[in-house]
Amino acid sequence: MPLLPADAGHNVRAWQRRTAPADSDGPVAPGPRVAVLASFTADPLVPHLGTPLHDAGTHPELFMAPFNQIAQECLRDDSATARFRPDALVVCARPEDRPAVAGGKREADAGDPRTLEPLAATALDAARRWGALLVWALPPLPYEPSRGVGDCGDPRGAMARAVASREAVRARLAVDPDACVVDLEDTVRAVGVRHARHPALFRLARVPFTEDVFFRFGGELARVLLARNGQGCHGVLADLDGLVLDPAAPFGGDSAAELASALDELPAGRRLAYRTGHSVAEARRALATLAPALARLPAEWIAEGRTAVEDLARFAGARGVTTSTIAVLTGPPATETDTAEAAPHRLVVCDGSADQVRLGLLDAGAFDTVPPVTAYPGGTTPAAEGNDTATRSDGADATPGDDYAAFLRGLGVLAELAEPTGPDLSAEADVAARAHDFTLALSHSPERFASVGDGGRLLLSAHVRDRYGDYGTSAVIGVRAAGAVWHVELFSLSCVVMGKGVEDLLLRSLVDRAAERGATELAFHYRDTGRNHPAVGFLRAAARHHRAHEGRDVCVTSVEHTAATAGGHHEDGGGADD
Repeated sequence: MPLLPADAGHNVRAWQRRTAPADSDGPVAPGPRVAVLASFTADPLVPHLGTPLHDAGTHPELFMAPFNQIAQECLRDDSATARFRPDALVVCARPEDRPAVAGGKREADAGDPRTLEPLAATALDAARRWGALLVWALPPLPYEPSRGVGDCGDPRGAMARAVASREAVRARLAVDPDACVVDLEDTVRAVGVRHARHPALFRLARVPFTEDVFFRFGGELARVLLARNGQGCHGVLADLDGLVLDPAAPFGGDSAAELASALDELPAGRRLAYRTGHSVAEARRALATLAPALARLPAEWIAEGRTAVEDLARFAGARGVTTSTIAVLTGPPATETDTAEAAPHRLVVCDGSADQVRLGLLDAGAFDTVPPVTAYPGGTTPAAEGNDTATRSDGADATPGDDYAAFLRGLGVLAELAEPTGPDLSAEADVAARAHDFTLALSHSPERFASVGDGGRLLLSAHVRDRYGDYGTSAVIGVRAAGAVWHVELFSLSCVVMGKGVEDLLLRSLVDRAAERGATELAFHYRDTGRNHPAVGFLRAAARHHRAHEGRDVCVTSVEHTAATAGGHHEDGGGADD
């Protein structure tokens, strides 16, 4: 394969080395601060985005925003993403990432692709406020089979609506200098639909794609960011000795003509240079005989016996760029080792196939250009001209100018807090085990608070739903009552309902319940794991007197524990990430 890095495993191992505390590669150029917001678990993207950015000579800082909270993060200037101060805001949203309602069915608008258009507008507004570049990932077309031949021919059918919505977003963002687009459909097609999806991992951890998709997607994102920052490919250095002139070179005759055709497709302004260890005159004569089509291409010549490393440095230096921005094209085995040391990020090794040359140069960024900003006559995009999919949906789908409170009101969230009925606590145990972001991290199990005959303990769980669907049991709370003080030692929230104001609803309900039973204080005990900052921040902000519905005041306090003071109960991970 003409790809570098060679495979997904290379990226993962390289990123682990580079993020290790003892890692020190010497001084590097400051890299972009990239925030990723996704409607699914996108953590596997990190090494595949970070490694190519790092290989390009930068030191990127990557931030993975909370799961499926794109609108919530974009609407608030005090959100975790806003506080990160991103240079680039990558947004990956799939319309099918809506919850299923009870019985496994979806609400009518749950997978409606039109919900992506107002979401893109919200993300663009946030990127402008934060001074960031929006990189919107168009979602792949839905994998679900069409609903029969009638749906295939219906311009309002499922696939037609998905295509129209994708093109409406593409057209909207094409006119804006603060945004650019990558297309996940291209990535899925390159991998193959059957090999791109990971249904089992999606059910377990909401990761919809295989590692190969994240590998290719990360490379695409890195190339977009590098191109926008002037760090894309600035030229192609073709090693004539390894490609054509050496006796064992893979190209000659018809294949050399195909190679010339591939190089002739380089974008205007992308400089091409030939390097050889022979003299220019000697190499020109040989090339005219062996590959006349290559001899006719406008190319700079770098010759007179220098090494490939020296020739690469000379070509890059003449352009005022680093060697990592030059794609090196060679054939095995003449100079592969030599050039690999000089240009590990953009080396393309070919064995005689012009198609392999094209794919290799494509992966090396040789065909990349700065994403253009398209101006449409009259300032009207095609999406706004007679396309009913451009109409905005109301309610929970945020548009520019909506504030966070209005967004929450539009969701219509209902959270019913009650004591579990019956001995089966599997749903509560699952929430407690899988929660890592919103949790008190003391590792108390729900069973601890459901002890029969123990009047000092109380277990509560919450059933959550909103206008998009029914999430089932999504929160669990464990209380140990000691006189007028209720000690809350278990408070876990499923990630699928975070960012919807559920924790506020549950706190109000808990305050009312405590007041009814004569308690005057709610003391939340927690351990800061570094990952559960949503819960820690919420508790610190909630530490004050709260008025119960019957008029009584209940004081909310928080008590931080270390691993040593947590009574031997602390969370070391385990279970699938929620």
